This record gives sequence, structure tokens and C-alpha cells, in this order.
Amino acid sequence: DKLYYTNSYHVHVCEEIDAFSKLKFESQFHNISLGGCISYIEVPDMSKNLDAIEQIINFIYHNIQYAEINTKPDICYKCGYTGEIKLDDNLEWFCPSCGNKEEAEMQVMRRTCGYIGTNYWNKGRTAEIGDRVLHL
Repeated sequence: DKLYYTNSYHVHVCEEIDAFSKLKFESQFHNISLGGCISYIEVPDMSKNLDAIEQIINFIYHNIQYAEINTKPDICYKCGYTGEIKLDDNLEWFCPSCGNKEEAEMQVMRRTCGYIGTNYWNKGRTAEIGDRVLHL
């Protein structure tokens, strides 16, 4: 019933769970993941809440082997908006400020397969990105 499959020990992308619970749950699988492991948490713009970022980093340091923090530093070149470019029901990106849908006129950055990319993705990957919930 989704356009994509998921795998590994990660909590499903649409699971409503806070950052600390997610990291704690996933940490128990790191020692048995012989091919490598990393956990991710999704956060909103945290530039005005650096104390929360510090708490997450300290938790990561003391509780899990590898983890990264994902944010959404997107840009609409048409109107100058910086923040999260949104997805509509047709899985098309749009600027929440001016409504721009021209991919050449915006930069959408998301981590996929371990790398932060600015390319646009197929419908399955885009659906998975759209289903991701924030952990803070």
C-alpha cells in the first residue's frame, strides 16, 4: 500500500517517535550489524534551539555508535524563501511561500541512501521522503 519498500533495523519513517526513543531503540542493533550501521533523526530548523541539538549530540555520543541529524535547508530561488520546500498530494515539490513548482527554481536537499542530495527523486523515494516524521 506504499510506493516504496523499507528495510534494516530502522524505525519506519512514518512512526511517531521522539529522537531519544528512536536512537535508543535502534542502538541495540548496532553491535550486531556487521556490515555497518547508522541511525538518522529528522528535525525541523533548529538554528534557534542549539541547546536541543547539543542534547541530541550528547545522547548520540553516549548511547549509539553512529547517528546523523537530518534537517531541511531548502531554498526557493524564485522568491528567496529558505526553509522546508513541501510536497503536495501528487508528490510534487512546491514553495510554501510563493507556490513555485519549477524544480530548476528551487533546491530541495534530503538525505537518501546515506548521502545528502539535491537531485529530484523517483516517485517511490519521494513518497518515502514525504512520509518521514519529525523526531523533535
